[in-house]
Amino acid sequence: MQFYHGDMCMQMCAVRNLGSKIFRNLLQICLFPVRLKGRSVCERKLQMNLLITLIVVLNSQPADARDVKPKEETYVPDYTIYHNVSQLQKDLADIAQRNPNYFKLDHTYRSRLDQSQLLLRITNFTGSRVSHNLHVHIPKVKVLLSYAEHAREFLPVESMLYFLHNITGGLMAPAGSHSDLFSRFILSNFDLFIVAMMNPDGRHQVETTKNYCWRGTSEGVDLNRNFDWNFGGPGSSGDVNDEEYRGKKVFSEPESHILRELTSKYKFDAFVSFHAGIRQIYVPFADSKSKKIKRKPHNLDGMLDLATILSTATVNHYRYGLAYNLNDYTADGTVFDYMAGKRRIPFSFAIELWGIGDYKGAKCFDLFNPRSKNLQVAVEEIHPLYESLFRYLRKWKERQVIKALDPELDAPSLTLGFILLATVIIITIFVAIQNKLPQCLRVFPRRRVISLKSLSSTFSMVQLR
Repeated sequence: MQFYHGDMCMQMCAVRNLGSKIFRNLLQICLFPVRLKGRSVCERKLQMNLLITLIVVLNSQPADARDVKPKEETYVPDYTIYHNVSQLQKDLADIAQRNPNYFKLDHTYRSRLDQSQLLLRITNFTGSRVSHNLHVHIPKVKVLLSYAEHAREFLPVESMLYFLHNITGGLMAPAGSHSDLFSRFILSNFDLFIVAMMNPDGRHQVETTKNYCWRGTSEGVDLNRNFDWNFGGPGSSGDVNDEEYRGKKVFSEPESHILRELTSKYKFDAFVSFHAGIRQIYVPFADSKSKKIKRKPHNLDGMLDLATILSTATVNHYRYGLAYNLNDYTADGTVFDYMAGKRRIPFSFAIELWGIGDYKGAKCFDLFNPRSKNLQVAVEEIHPLYESLFRYLRKWKERQVIKALDPELDAPSLTLGFILLATVIIITIFVAIQNKLPQCLRVFPRRRVISLKSLSSTFSMVQLR
């Protein structure tokens, strides 16, 4: 009897686009016909173990990995509600034009196909410091936010627009209202840099081809595997047909340069990369090496403290934790790992804002984005997370400044101590010399003290008489 398992291998390998040498070699072994009859027990076990190895490796790929070929979608975006790239650019230009004292739109950074990545800077542009009290000045908190690294994730960009419209709306709101206070809080205390469209070429491809499974750039590169942190590790792919294709080399994509250059030019206090697909807050690290050696970021306690607050900031609970613990797969070359590990930014997160994770029957657009009719509710529910993020960062910055200025802030208490000591000395001296002063000048005139013994003698004399 002959037993061929080549067909089974072909079917398994067709499930994924496999380009690595290990898979090709295993496939060649599987395709070799095996005559079990007449083979030694050792040979048969070896051949079957190789087949089992292939099955295990194939099934050890990330649970949510999928190809980028189009599918018949459950629903697609209504562009009268969702923003396409051109509508987004128009909206941001309009915001910047109407509010030149607070918003500046920069088209300097561009994609491989020369599309703007829409860098928006938001602050009151009145200086780098804001008054805290008469003695201390708190620098504005510098925050960098990144959106649309993955072309198929529309929802994060819509949440950003809702956040921006809350700021602009507050400028016209009644004084003292929540909207007014929030807008002035953001503009006075923060220097925000928002990359509104990290991957404009990929988004354009989604819009024109209607392939809502497309994740990468025009070259198919996953920008969130292209950064200089354990680049090339097993938590990414060297196969151009894989959705986690990392690119030919670190920072090979023009689109990834903007974050590298901004963090080289400015010292940021926080970085957040926004995504969709599930409600989770990822704390660095996500890479394979960090998982192996249990590496943790330098400000882990602070990040977990903030993540705890964000997890309950909205009506929907978010899971949070170290990325390599939160997921059953690793991710190498991610931007938020790079920001924490290389740039040493105190707070670095990847936050997935919406979704329930992969599920049976899921397509692509529905996995990452709500129906158009539900979009407004979704972004309204997400907005408190932004408010909690900024309020925490402002308080953290204040604590950092006060901590750094401890010697100066302790000076008033030392002065008070010297004053009290001098007062005690003066009082002691005064009491010591007052007995030498004339009776009329004494603060406490000397009084005659009568003892009980003399008083008793007096009474005895009175009785004798």
